Amino acid sequence: AILRPQPIGPAAPRPDAARPRPAPAPRPRLRAGSPLRPSASCPPPGSMSPPVPPASTAPAAIPARGTSPRGTSPRGTSPRGNSPGSTPSRGLSPRGGGFLSSFAKVPSLPGKLGDWAGGRNSQGDATPRAARDSQSGAGDPASAGLPRLTYFNARGRAEVVRIMCAEAAYNYEDYRFRPNLENECRAPEVHQRAQRQCLCQTHGPGNDEFVEFKTSGKSITGQVPLMEIDGLKIAQTSAICRYLADKFSMAGSTPAERAYVDMVSATLDDLYIFMVQSMIERKVDIDFYYEQWPKVGETLERMAAEFSSTSGFFVAGHLTWVDIYGFHMFTRLEEGHAGALQAFPRLDAIARNVAQRPRVKTWLTQRVKREKALGNYIDWLL
Repeated sequence: AILRPQPIGPAAPRPDAARPRPAPAPRPRLRAGSPLRPSASCPPPGSMSPPVPPASTAPAAIPARGTSPRGTSPRGTSPRGNSPGSTPSRGLSPRGGGFLSSFAKVPSLPGKLGDWAGGRNSQGDATPRAARDSQSGAGDPASAGLPRLTYFNARGRAEVVRIMCAEAAYNYEDYRFRPNLENECRAPEVHQRAQRQCLCQTHGPGNDEFVEFKTSGKSITGQVPLMEIDGLKIAQTSAICRYLADKFSMAGSTPAERAYVDMVSATLDDLYIFMVQSMIERKVDIDFYYEQWPKVGETLERMAAEFSSTSGFFVAGHLTWVDIYGFHMFTRLEEGHAGALQAFPRLDAIARNVAQRPRVKTWLTQRVKREKALGNYIDWLL
């Protein structure tokens, strides 16, 4: 058929153009104090009941594929080679084993939030703001004038920095915010209805230290971790790690090695983002181990094989800061699902190598004692 030019002019009116359209129904507006919207005003201190602690502080078992908190869905039940009796996809091995079980297992503190969820900390005091703060406070009183790392009493985004300092035998102040259990919850209806432990007093608007820190302007981002060192105030975990890596000779010896280190670091950042985005009820969803982790794990495995001819390291056969970063992330993976590294032998070797270093082993034991001493450990921050 021959295409002929069409005359240019106003478009013909549609047949239904003159048909009246019904007005959209008005949306219901939630009033303050309704079940779906907490009251704008907080109740006076002491007038609210404490958050309901969980029935058990034991770590929950990893649900089977397709039975995650998202509910059984077509995605979780579709045949993808992971059905019962089939071979799991690369990156997820049957539960059991893993590098954490091959040596003195790194102890964690599941359920420590329950120690103070009812209004009392692990020592039984009504508030951590007690006289003993001068003896066992968040920071070391003898560390005045030392470089200071500021964060919550959690591993989270500061743990890589702590392990780097431990490996380098670097003396610094590990300052951790203390909770304010005497402060009222900022969303009591939400937390009580969900039977969820209130975190306002740990790293939310009910923590006096954290609120004061954010408004002080000490951190240019208003976030933690923050490292005060050499007259600088460095925010953002990657910036802190790179600065310390230069001081500790963990950044790579040549421009090519430093480029490889940055590539691994960026990929580990992607892994962290995927894990955070998949979290449901403060736990990494089981679907993450079937979908995102095999892809990222395969990339990291190839990097370790190409960038280092020696097993146990990411780059050039010697320790760099991304080995420690990888160890921290792989530990969290294994804690979520044992055996997650069995399909990736080079990543497993890196985790074992870092865990067996004498100074790192000492720190892995000391950190648990410190977390328990403060009594407000937040175990779910990655």
